[in-house]
Amino acid sequence: MAYRRGILAALVAALMAGTATAAVNGPVKAVTLSSGGLAEVIREADVSADREISIDVPLDQIDDVLKSLVVRDEKGAVKNLSLAGPNPLEETFRTLPFKPDDLTSMPRLLSSIKGTRIRAGEREGVILGVSETGSDDKQQVWQLSLMSDNGEIAMVELPGTKIEIVDPAMRDKLAKAMGVIAKGNADGARTVTVRLDGEGSRKVAISYVVPTPIWKTTYRLVTGDDGTVRLQAWAVFENASGEDWKDVAVTLSSGRPVTLRQNLHQHFWRQRTEVPVDNGFQRLQAPFPLALEDAVGGQAFGAAKREAERAMRPAAAPMAEASFEMARAEQADATEGDITSRFALNGTFDVPNGDTVSVPILDKGVKAEMVSLYSAGQASRFADAAAMIENTSGISLPAGILTVYDGKAGYVGDASLNGLPTGEERAVRFAADQKVSVTEEVDNGREITAITVSDGMIHAKSLIRDTTTYHVKGANDGERTVLIEIPKRDGSTFDGGDAAVKPTATDYRLKVTLAKGEEKALTGRFETVQEESFGLVDASAQDILNWQSAAADPDIKAKLETLAKARKDQADAQNQLAALDTEYERVSDDQVRVRGNLAVVSGGDTGARFDKLLNDLQTQLEEIETRRIELRKTIEDFNAQVGEIIRTF
Repeated sequence: MAYRRGILAALVAALMAGTATAAVNGPVKAVTLSSGGLAEVIREADVSADREISIDVPLDQIDDVLKSLVVRDEKGAVKNLSLAGPNPLEETFRTLPFKPDDLTSMPRLLSSIKGTRIRAGEREGVILGVSETGSDDKQQVWQLSLMSDNGEIAMVELPGTKIEIVDPAMRDKLAKAMGVIAKGNADGARTVTVRLDGEGSRKVAISYVVPTPIWKTTYRLVTGDDGTVRLQAWAVFENASGEDWKDVAVTLSSGRPVTLRQNLHQHFWRQRTEVPVDNGFQRLQAPFPLALEDAVGGQAFGAAKREAERAMRPAAAPMAEASFEMARAEQADATEGDITSRFALNGTFDVPNGDTVSVPILDKGVKAEMVSLYSAGQASRFADAAAMIENTSGISLPAGILTVYDGKAGYVGDASLNGLPTGEERAVRFAADQKVSVTEEVDNGREITAITVSDGMIHAKSLIRDTTTYHVKGANDGERTVLIEIPKRDGSTFDGGDAAVKPTATDYRLKVTLAKGEEKALTGRFETVQEESFGLVDASAQDILNWQSAAADPDIKAKLETLAKARKDQADAQNQLAALDTEYERVSDDQVRVRGNLAVVSGGDTGARFDKLLNDLQTQLEEIETRRIELRKTIEDFNAQVGEIIRTF
């Protein structure tokens, strides 16, 4: 109803008329945008002695302002920084006799402040209560009970009566509540106030670091014929600060800073153990004890526990035929730091909140060579058209996307520049070169280069060679410089012969210049030294012979040969014994079978035949066992011989 809807607006107008709000008096003067997604904001204000600087900060930036704010005041000192808490509405009304909903209705408000002195029309007194006396189709009717100083109680009808709160303390409480509600209706920011000590009028600067969109870099590369290319860099950045920038100096910083955040603007309460009142038989136990639950009641206990746990929880990215010419671009003031490069943009900027700006920061000729680039092991046999850029600009270049233009024909492709420190060289691929092809031929080999023996262990050193021959076929329409990149391997050395050129941090390189239609073969060889150790007692005769052939020391060679023969004799004897064991088991099985048949047959020729066969099998078993005993003794001798050779190696 109109009566209900109008009460809050009327209270705001009446109670806030004399309330002053803090004005922002520290405009943004400079911003440094970091590639880490943070912005250092510098504000400047004119202040006199004991003055304040107030700024409006979006809620999502409050934690970072509390973390990083710095005051620059040569003639003063910082007193403190203050702002409203994370939940000002809840905190304010916790100590007030009324709640926010009470302010939407005059009867509810008057009921919540019983005992307060008011003036209702011509009557003055304290509120006793409000009751609903009835209603019709148009308007509800309430009766206000009012007691005057002489004890007289009067009934005043609502609406239709002007109500004025006489109690100054209650007026202050209502004014405070309405101020918080007014701010809470657009609760997306906080006013941060920095209080200062100092002498005289002066300029004071404050700076802080807040989140901001990452600024990006785009490049334009135009090829040339003199071993250089023209490189033009542009920066793209946004104003997402929540306010317009006017005459703001902008600096761009590249690098990889560590960026952290913390919920500094939230309330965190330490949980405490509730101690029950001693009623004669309860005993103190662990936090949230069963006895305590019984004492206060299960429902109340559960609510208290949930409230404590809640308090501990934090609150909640077709070519033109004419020659291609690119206009000159203004350059930023670039400086190279220890860990970052900085680009101070010329002049100042007016950037409305939410707008995007792109501005040139570099326009220089740098060393470059156009090549056909092939990566070893790639799926395609065709090379890529690439530019070998050497950063001679004097400033480290941030990562960004790069558009390549031919100096005569125009656009030829795009590339990705993954950051280029000053003085370093890097290849950027921008198109496929299907006129240049490379095929690979792989040959692997292993050679034992050294053998030593100690403490019954043989130590072998091997040289593993992986050789790849790259058959390169040049273009049929002109000369080509071909560059082959081969990934480095940990623990290996590389030999690329005369074709090897300066490697990168991750790749070896082979380079060759081919005339029209020419073919050449380049060779790259990885050599890896591998050391292995084996126990001689476990080595086979063949392994020992392999090591013996690779041993350089004549004494070791002779001993390995002796050991190999003893190991072979030992192995032969063990194989013979294994064969006899098998034969013994076969004859024993036959004997069991014959003995069973003999038990079934009773006498006669058949019984006599089985009896003779059983005797023959027994004789075979005895002969086999005699040979087994001899072989076991022979194997023991061989084992002793092998052990002695190893022991005295």
